[in-house]
Amino acid sequence: MRTRGWLGLSVLGACSDPLPSPSTVDVLRILALTTETPEVRPGAAISARAVWADPVGGRTIHWRWRLCDPGAADDPRVCARPDGATELASGEVDRVEVPAANLTLRPAETERTWVLYAIACPGADAVIDPGEARLVCPRGDGSEAFRRVTVRATAPLNRPPRIAAWSIGRAGASTPLEDGASVSVGSLAACDGDCPPLTLTLTPAPDAAEAFDGGAESLMASVYVGSGTVAPPRVVTDPGAAAPMVARWTPGRVVLGGEVARVWAVLRDQRGGEAVRAVTITAR
Repeated sequence: MRTRGWLGLSVLGACSDPLPSPSTVDVLRILALTTETPEVRPGAAISARAVWADPVGGRTIHWRWRLCDPGAADDPRVCARPDGATELASGEVDRVEVPAANLTLRPAETERTWVLYAIACPGADAVIDPGEARLVCPRGDGSEAFRRVTVRATAPLNRPPRIAAWSIGRAGASTPLEDGASVSVGSLAACDGDCPPLTLTLTPAPDAAEAFDGGAESLMASVYVGSGTVAPPRVVTDPGAAAPMVARWTPGRVVLGGEVARVWAVLRDQRGGEAVRAVTITAR
C-alpha cells in the first residue's frame, strides 16, 4: 500500500510564538477546519468552518481565508506568503465557501489536492510581515491552520469517519458525552494542581476506517482541553481498526458546582475526513 500522510488539519501555531501544547487550549487556537467531505468531484463547491476557542473571551476575532496550490513540495505554508494564494474571505467570519471554480483539475488530471488556509487574529486583521514575507497577526497572539481538500475525478470519494460514542470515566463509572452538552461528573472532588485523572474514550463507528490504495486507513483521535493536560494528546489506530481510543485527562483545577473545562475531540482519517465533538464538563 502506498503510504499517505494525514491530510486533515494542521495547526501552524501562533503568529510569532512557539507551538502551543498539544492538548491544552490556553491561547486563541484553531482546533479544526471542518468540511462535509474532504474530497469533491470537479465542479463542486465546498464549505468549511473553523472549530476554535479563545480563553480570553469577549474579543473580536478577525479571520482571513485563502486557498492555494501547495506545489510539488506539498508545502502548505505557501498559503501565508504574499503571492500565490486566492483570497476567499476576510472579516469576522469563522466559515467560508470555496467556489467550484476554484476547485479544478488540469487537462488529463484525475486528482489534485488544494490547501485551505485560515488565520485568526484578535482585535486586528492579519497583515503581511515584510521581514517574514508571510501573513502574521500584528499583536503576535493569533492562530493559523490549514487543511487539504482533494478534487477527485473518478475514484471513490472519502467518507468522513463517524464517532459512534464518546464517554468520560472516573472511579469505575462512565458518563456518555453528547456534542454541545454540559455534562456534570458527580465523582469529582475539589482539587487544585493535584487532581486525579479521568478517562476519555472515543469509539469510532465500525466503518470509520475505509479501504484505500490496497489497504485501509488508520484513524487518529486528538483531544483538547481548556484546563489540565491529556496523555497521550493523540491516539492512532492500526490500519482498518475501529477500536475504542482512550486518553487520560488530568484537570488543572476542580471547583464543586462550577465549570471544570471545555473538552473537544477530533477524529481524523488519513485522507482529510474528520468528525468533531465538544462538551463542557462541570463538577457537582
